[in-house]
Amino acid sequence: MKLLFQSMGILSVLIICTTGCSPTKSKQWAHLRQDTLYIKASQFRAGENTIALGDSANLIHFVIAEKDRVPFNQSVVKQTNEQAAYGPDAKLPYFTVRFAVPIPPAYTPFEVGTLAGLEHGVYHHNHSPGFEIMPNGDALAVFFSSPAGKSESDTAATFVQARLRHGSEDWDMPEVFFDTQFGNDQSGLLWNDKGKIWFFGGGRYISDYVPFRIAVSTDNGASWTFSVPQLDTAATDYTAQPVVNAFRDPQGGIYMVCDGDGSESFLWYSADEGKSWKDKGGRTGSRHSTILPLDDKGTLLAQGGKNADIEGWNVRNISHDWGASWEEGTSSPFPPLGTAQRPSMIRLASGCLFYVTDSYMHKKNIAPPAGWEFGNNAVVAISKDNGETWHIKPLPVQLPQRHRPPHGSLGYSTARQAPNGVIHILTTANFPPIHYELNEAWIWSDLADITPESDGGEVKSFTETYKDGRLKSAWSARICPNGRYLLHGETTDYYENGAIQHVAVYENGRKSGEELYYDKEGKLEWKWQRDLHTNTGVWTQYWPNGNKKVESVWNIRPQARDLNRAFFGYVAEGPSTHWDSDGNLVKVYQFSKGLLQE
Repeated sequence: MKLLFQSMGILSVLIICTTGCSPTKSKQWAHLRQDTLYIKASQFRAGENTIALGDSANLIHFVIAEKDRVPFNQSVVKQTNEQAAYGPDAKLPYFTVRFAVPIPPAYTPFEVGTLAGLEHGVYHHNHSPGFEIMPNGDALAVFFSSPAGKSESDTAATFVQARLRHGSEDWDMPEVFFDTQFGNDQSGLLWNDKGKIWFFGGGRYISDYVPFRIAVSTDNGASWTFSVPQLDTAATDYTAQPVVNAFRDPQGGIYMVCDGDGSESFLWYSADEGKSWKDKGGRTGSRHSTILPLDDKGTLLAQGGKNADIEGWNVRNISHDWGASWEEGTSSPFPPLGTAQRPSMIRLASGCLFYVTDSYMHKKNIAPPAGWEFGNNAVVAISKDNGETWHIKPLPVQLPQRHRPPHGSLGYSTARQAPNGVIHILTTANFPPIHYELNEAWIWSDLADITPESDGGEVKSFTETYKDGRLKSAWSARICPNGRYLLHGETTDYYENGAIQHVAVYENGRKSGEELYYDKEGKLEWKWQRDLHTNTGVWTQYWPNGNKKVESVWNIRPQARDLNRAFFGYVAEGPSTHWDSDGNLVKVYQFSKGLLQE
């Protein structure tokens, strides 16, 4: 049976397999039973290419299926960039760290996130994130999220987003970014391409002609245009998992790092602004390699990765032809990595290379090689000579990998630099994922964990308007004596019709008192009530008729689980009460330290 329908201006053909689709030889196609895959998302539109080859007899149609609500992570997103330039004095050491994902869902033994008020599709295993700093200064993370007891490659997995507003100490609660119905979502890459944000999302068992999917945003991640790559031939010797780096060559060609087959990585290449892609052909000597250009002539450095070593050290590879081939690997000055570990390398605005990695191979319980001077610590490193030599410094604050104490770990790390020069690191596989901010001055200093400034200076007011001049947002922020930017005072966001969309109050970067979010009809969707004296928060969500739906209690200044340090971040602590739409009590769940109490 064939049905014709219109979706976002794109005419697609829906083919419903009533007896099962024809089997193929493709390992990535093996579990697919639909010729049409729905991308369930909000504020997504179909791009130029939404149809891809499957096998010799099939086309795959990707269709946008609009969600019934816009995620808060895609709402009230600032479109001015003025505030992004504010930041700590680059000459003075700066360091801080916070939780990036609440508990639950982070690695709780059972799927209890919805019981604490989180959206269905935000599961306990949030991993392999795309991470980037938006032009407006916000940090955006897109994890893949898979349920407990399910494989990472299961079709139940989703892409989940979380946003840290510039100047805030509180990450927004995670929500579904997009969910490929009948298809696997696994491993994301976010890339700030001079203000144009690219998302490359992997996923197995879709098709060897669709090794990844693409979404592009030009408004700081509020809305996205979705497409799929156009390949002339089926991909081979690969795993559908983008890694951490993307970049351009001087001619404008785009390169994106992806996992190869086994202990290898390689580059996808597009010469036509992301429409068609080809495998560059060469393979590095390790999985999850982090790859950067060393010049504009095609010299590339591939460093780190996992499941490989040279003489007991991590692998280093050089290419002189933009990844078409790679020299035989040599040993790097860093320890090897294993399962649930991934390094990250970026080029800083100063021209230096920055690298972050684990030292200890947790799953195999293998200590660093002899000659390593920094113990079992995760480390950061900086190089002034394109990676020939490195200044290495241990990270002073770490959490262990889930189920693998006692050593601290970064798990899968992703590093990025903000417009204000601050270096950000997002980690996953530890309990919970954490988010570091630091600068070059701190790396070169002898200082360990420090308390960043959070008071003094002046409070400055900001506004943002719609194109017709109507007020869109008004807020204020404290500019601390050494430059740190912290939201302070009331923030109010408006719909285009002038109705209030969102109201929050900040105290030196922390949300305080009452926070309210309304739909376009003026109905209250949710409310936070925070008390900074007791470090408790009550999160209430409402049915469309105004009755309470879920009300949960949270610790908003938790102690780290294995570290004597107070973090910014949310841990469910107390009752979570559920009602039906008529106001009848359904059930009360009790949480302690993020864990459901039976």
